[in-house]
Amino acid sequence: MAEKVTHLTHGALKSIVETQNGTLQYCVQILHAEEKSDLVTKAGSLSLCTCSDGFAKMTMHFLNLSPSILTNISKTKPIIRISELKMNSSFYIVTKHEIIYQDKGQVGQPLDYEEFKRLNYTNPNGNTEIQFAKAPHTLQLNSNKKQSILQQQQKQTNENVNADQQQGKSAVKLSIQQKQQQSRPAIQKIEHKTEYAPSDQNLLKITELYPGMRGFKIKGRITSKSDKTQFKSGKGQLFSIEIIDSEKSTIQGVFFNNQCDKFYDLIDLGKVYYFENGQVKTNRYSSKNQNQSEYQIHFEEASKISEALEDKEIDAFPFQIKQIGDIDNLSQDDKCDILGVITEVKPLTQVTTKSNENKAKKNITLFDQTQRGIDIVLWGAQAEKWQFQKDEIVAFRGLKVTDYQTIRSLTVTNSTTYEKDLTKLQKINGFQDFYDFYSQNKDFIESKPKESKKKFALSYIEQIKKDFEGQRNNKLTKFYEVRAYITTIFTKLLYYEGCDICKRKVVLVQSTKQFFCQNCNQNFNKPSYKYIFNAKIADTTGNLPVSVSNDQGQSILKLSCDEFKAKEKNQQDEIIKRASFQQYRFLIIGKMETYNDESRPRFQISSIIQDDVVSDNEELYNQIKQMLNQNE
Repeated sequence: MAEKVTHLTHGALKSIVETQNGTLQYCVQILHAEEKSDLVTKAGSLSLCTCSDGFAKMTMHFLNLSPSILTNISKTKPIIRISELKMNSSFYIVTKHEIIYQDKGQVGQPLDYEEFKRLNYTNPNGNTEIQFAKAPHTLQLNSNKKQSILQQQQKQTNENVNADQQQGKSAVKLSIQQKQQQSRPAIQKIEHKTEYAPSDQNLLKITELYPGMRGFKIKGRITSKSDKTQFKSGKGQLFSIEIIDSEKSTIQGVFFNNQCDKFYDLIDLGKVYYFENGQVKTNRYSSKNQNQSEYQIHFEEASKISEALEDKEIDAFPFQIKQIGDIDNLSQDDKCDILGVITEVKPLTQVTTKSNENKAKKNITLFDQTQRGIDIVLWGAQAEKWQFQKDEIVAFRGLKVTDYQTIRSLTVTNSTTYEKDLTKLQKINGFQDFYDFYSQNKDFIESKPKESKKKFALSYIEQIKKDFEGQRNNKLTKFYEVRAYITTIFTKLLYYEGCDICKRKVVLVQSTKQFFCQNCNQNFNKPSYKYIFNAKIADTTGNLPVSVSNDQGQSILKLSCDEFKAKEKNQQDEIIKRASFQQYRFLIIGKMETYNDESRPRFQISSIIQDDVVSDNEELYNQIKQMLNQNE
C-alpha cells in the first residue's frame, strides 16, 4: 500500500532548478493557472500554472491537465505528484503527474523563487505540512476501553523509563513525554481504519479523462459486461465492461488476470458504481464504436469499485438506434444498435471453424420500418442461452457489421446486449416510430421477404479499371454493379469434374475407375460437372476480362453443366454463340492477387442481378435531375 502523503517535498523547486533531473518525483501544490495561457501541441494541451513547495513558487507548464481541475484550480489548489518533467535552463514542462489531494488549503506562504533564492533559500513563513480536516466520524471508544488503553500506555511508559535507567551513560535517554508521543499512533491507527461510504465529491466526467491518467474517480452505470476470455496462450484472462456517465459519454473498462478474478463477481450489469484509479489508455477500436470514448481504463491493483445509489440522471438504456436501411452506409466491423421485430428464428446448428473448433450458431432475422430485413448471427454460449421467438420486438446494442459476398449481416459480440421488455423499450429513442409502423403493417411484415443484400450504384467499366490501375495493395477488394454485354466466352476451359457434395475438384483413381474427393474423403462412380470459364464483358466505356463460376455460368448458358457436357461439340458451340452479346446486370468483385510475384487485379462475376424497373427508373431520374441542376 502506498504511504500516505502528509507533506510537500521539501526543497522541490530548488532541486528541479539546480539538478535539472526530470526523473525524480516531487509533491507540489498548484496555486493557480494563468488565464489564456493554453497552448496546443502534437502531444496535447499545455497549461501555464504556478506551483509551490510551501517555501517557494514558480511557473511550470502542465501537459494535458484535466479540464475539471483547470477550471477550479484557484479554489481547490490541488496537490500533485510530478513523475516526469522535461526542462531546459528556464522552461519546465510536467509531462506526467498524479492528483493526490484537492481542497486542502494553501500550504505555507511561498515566496517567488527568485526572491527565495536572494534570501539564501530561506522563508520564515514557509511550511510543507498538508492540513487535513478532521474526519466527520471518528471511532468512539467507551470509557472502559479508553481507560484500558491509557493503562497500557502508562505501563509501556514505565517499562521504557526503567529500561532507560538500566542503560549506560552513553545511551540516548527519552523523556516520558516523548514515550507518550511514540505510543499515540496506536489510537490514530485505530481511527484511521474507519472507512466511509463513497460520495460524489471530486468526481470527473468520462470526457475529462486522458491517456496516462491514474488518480481519478468517476461515477457510471455498467451497460455491458463480457464473459471471461482466456488468452490463446492459456497464460492469462480478461473481461471488459462499458461505463456510461450522466453526460451519456461512454468508456470501456478492461480487467486482466488478478483483477479479472477480483472484480468479475463484484459488479453487475445495469448497476451504478464509483470507479477509482486505474490507467487510462488509448482505445485502438474506438472508431468502430458509436459514441465511445477514444480511451479505455485498465483496472489495476490499486483500483477501487464501490456500488453507488441508483442515479436516474445516468441513462439505463443508452441505445443509439440505426435503422436497417442505414446499415449499408456503415463499414465492415463497425458497431451499431438496431431495433425491430423478429420475423424468423432458425434452428441451432453446430459449425466447425477454421481452427477445427465446434461452435454453436443461430441466425435470427430482424425487420424494421425501412421495410428491410437483416440476419443477426449468434455464436457459442449466446446462441445456446439467448432465446428469441418470432414476432418479438427486440433492441440489440453493440452488433458488429459483417459482409459475405455482398450479403450484409450483423454479428453478436462478447459486449453485445439486448432488451425485449416493452416497458423498457419504450424509453429508447425511436421506439415509438417503429411501434407505430409495426402496429399498422403486421400483415405486410409477415409476407415481406428478407432483403439484406448491400446495394451498389451503377458503375462503368472505365471507372473499374481506373480504381485498380497501379494498385499494389493485395487486400484491396471492391464491389461494382455493371450493365454490360458478354462479348466473348473463352472455350479453352469451360468446366471441371467436381464433387456433388462440396463442389470441389475430384480426381480419377485409375485402379478403381472411381472419382475421389479429398475434402469429403469419398469415392463416386461419376463426377458432377461444374462450370468455370473466363469471359469478356463490355459496355460503352470499355471491356473487362472476368471469371465465371458454376451458378452464374448456368444463368448465362441457360442449362446445367451436366446437360451442357452431354451435348455434341457443335451443339455446345451453338449454345455459347447464343449466349454471346446478351445484356445483363452483373455484380462484379474486383480484388488484387499476386501471381509469380506480380500483383494484378482479378475480376469475377459474383451474381447476375434481376432488373428492378422501379429502382432503375428512379436512379435514372435522379441522374437526369443532377445533370440539369449542373447546367443551370
